[in-house]
Amino acid sequence: MEIWETPAWPRFTHDPARTEGPLAAFSARLGAMSGLHEALSADERREAFLRAVTHEAVSSFAIEGATLPAAQIEASVVASLAHRGREPQRRSDAIATLMLEARAGQGVLDAPTLFHWHRLLFHGTEVEDKGRWRSFAMVIARTAAAGRDEVLYRAPPAAQVPAMMEDFLTALPRDTRPLPIRAALAHLWFESIHPFSDGNGRLGRAIVEHVFARDSALPFSLSRSIEADKRGYYAALQAGRTVAGDRIDATPFVLWFLERLIAGVEDAMAEARFLVARNGYFLRFPDLPPRGQAVLRRLFAEGPDRVAQGISAAPYARIARVSPATATRDLAELERLGAIRKGPEGGRSTRYHIAHDSRARAPDRP
Repeated sequence: MEIWETPAWPRFTHDPARTEGPLAAFSARLGAMSGLHEALSADERREAFLRAVTHEAVSSFAIEGATLPAAQIEASVVASLAHRGREPQRRSDAIATLMLEARAGQGVLDAPTLFHWHRLLFHGTEVEDKGRWRSFAMVIARTAAAGRDEVLYRAPPAAQVPAMMEDFLTALPRDTRPLPIRAALAHLWFESIHPFSDGNGRLGRAIVEHVFARDSALPFSLSRSIEADKRGYYAALQAGRTVAGDRIDATPFVLWFLERLIAGVEDAMAEARFLVARNGYFLRFPDLPPRGQAVLRRLFAEGPDRVAQGISAAPYARIARVSPATATRDLAELERLGAIRKGPEGGRSTRYHIAHDSRARAPDRP
């Protein structure tokens, strides 16, 4: 028997005693993140926003095994911000519009909005029942041993979906529980109805964005954090559908959800610090040779892990499209200016590391 067939439906609950600690930990980290954002410049905050929206779109699709080109999505986000209300021309534009609308959190979520989001999600593609509730039975299964499908969950019959979604959408704005709890339970409830023919996971995560944005939009991509534990995500959804008397005990899912929120905000704080360090670095070295500066900016664009690796003459030559001899001279000049430090390696394997901190020596003037 599925949960929607029991008297407990749809009373999703959680154990506050078990969620209190993680909830407080997330709130504390989110407060620290807000303080860090206040210290960012307007350009840095815009860059962080673009990264969060782009990561949300790309990762939300990746969770479902679909691929989106990050550069194209970011370009569409920029275009959508500049031309709000314009009819999307490409699917990437439509997806960017969906992400931005969800993060705006404007208005009360209703069926026409969800139908609109579903059409945006599948803009330019053929999908059954696009822009309306599904008209057929839905079974969530996975391929088990010997190639057989193991049924994980049977969604409610299509005939019951409209009434169930009306209950869901009516209850959503009336929920007074802490915001992360509301978002977690809204996601689990929506996924348990599975109202659309396709795209339920992606729209369910957009609903999470909307729930948070009604108060304050998440300053990071939750889907990116979920993608890092995709197996845990599906296990938590199943574990959160436990009937306990006249209630559905969703505590396991709420705990997992809070864990992912904490991981997400910690990653976002590290990225924000990286942005500050990057901009501070180029402020300290404003007169770098154009070619050397372009290579260093390329390293920073690839993220903190790439910056930590440093660079040697061979990759410098490939990025700058110069000869190895020219690359070696360029690196020596950057070292003279104090922008990079030579590592202990010798010969062709000599690696240079970016001088991050204030201990970098002042450049020698010729």
